[in-house]
Amino acid sequence: MKFLNIGCGGKFSNDDAWENIDMVSHSKFVREYNLRKGLPYEDNRFDAIYHSQVLEHIPKEEASDFLKECYRVLREGGILRVVVPDLENVVNEYQKLLKENLQDPTKESKENYNWIMLEMYDQTIRNKSGGLMKEYLEKPKLINEAFMQTRMGFVGKEIRKNQNHKELMNHKLRKTLHNIGLFNLMIKIIRKVKNKALVFLLGEKYKIGSFRLSGEVHYWMYDKFSLGELLREVGFRNIKVKSPYLSDILNWKDYELDIKGNLVYDPTSLFMEAKKITVHKQG
Repeated sequence: MKFLNIGCGGKFSNDDAWENIDMVSHSKFVREYNLRKGLPYEDNRFDAIYHSQVLEHIPKEEASDFLKECYRVLREGGILRVVVPDLENVVNEYQKLLKENLQDPTKESKENYNWIMLEMYDQTIRNKSGGLMKEYLEKPKLINEAFMQTRMGFVGKEIRKNQNHKELMNHKLRKTLHNIGLFNLMIKIIRKVKNKALVFLLGEKYKIGSFRLSGEVHYWMYDKFSLGELLREVGFRNIKVKSPYLSDILNWKDYELDIKGNLVYDPTSLFMEAKKITVHKQG
């Protein structure tokens, strides 16, 4: 069996069954290739293809061509597993929190509402890496920490764990520098010099444009209807909504691509699978 993980980032399997590919590689197990040029493989090579949090980063008008490449390199009967942010999930949560805050708002419900608005819009409209989501997640304390875990799963747990460690180290550094009266002055100088230098060298519009084309922003959102329709138009059949725990890919749980340490990487995402089944026209 031969499987392909596209746009894997740091979430890949080093099992011999898997080949991992991405625009940038930081591991010997990941092949670096410009995915906008297609997939560098011959027809009918893989038994299964997986990509998570990739399709939404591709412009809507290019999504079909990308999926056609997946179809091309799959063998007959091969499985495509797609994981994307679930528009339906976000909208339902937004409507629930809107109603809750209109009727009986609390500090926690307001924070939950603020977060769901970021989920809906931030990664589409941001002009700098991390956007407003990053600023929110870097808060030392979140009164809606439990809610955030239900929304972000393993990814959120790691972000908050790293943030808490970072905050501890920053606190120690601030305490040391404060004693010699340098902290505030140092921060002001660094920010001023950095911002002025970047604007002078590149220009604000160039910086924003480069970031917007870097691959971080979301170009589209999908629900089970729109993603199913897109897969069907490309030629896939047996299209099904799956859970992060279940797949028709052999030994799925062993690879820990959607689940890590019993936690789902992206618990609010949409998980769908489809098969390459060639329909032969009669006559």
